[in-house]
Amino acid sequence: MKWWWIVSGVVIASLLTINAQWYGNAGTFGVPIGWMITLLVMTHFRKPTSTRWTVAFGVINVSIGIVLSVPTYSVAEAEETLDKTYSDVTYMESVPTTGGEWNPFTPRRGYRFETGSGKAVLFIPDSGKTFEL
Repeated sequence: MKWWWIVSGVVIASLLTINAQWYGNAGTFGVPIGWMITLLVMTHFRKPTSTRWTVAFGVINVSIGIVLSVPTYSVAEAEETLDKTYSDVTYMESVPTTGGEWNPFTPRRGYRFETGSGKAVLFIPDSGKTFEL
């Protein structure tokens, strides 16, 4: 097994763990993970003529995909933002949302918070908009 398979496995596991713990599964890391798997399969079946350029191209594309996939607000940042408006905000769960446009880098999940007064608030992690439920 080549070293890039191990490195890619560690990166994929890290992305999935970070997405679950920091972003409540709102990150759209499927695109860079798909790109990594595609590049791994392509390099496995076809020996590139210029390995350095291929690796550099792959690393740059996957890095750009990761940067674009990270939501603007993590769960902790959303809680801080909502704490300024509402009292005693508690994160409950990440809920699916629907959007009008298709963009693979736009989160399709929102954070649901419970306030001290019993209200439920939906926080959109990409735009920072809030909706009372």
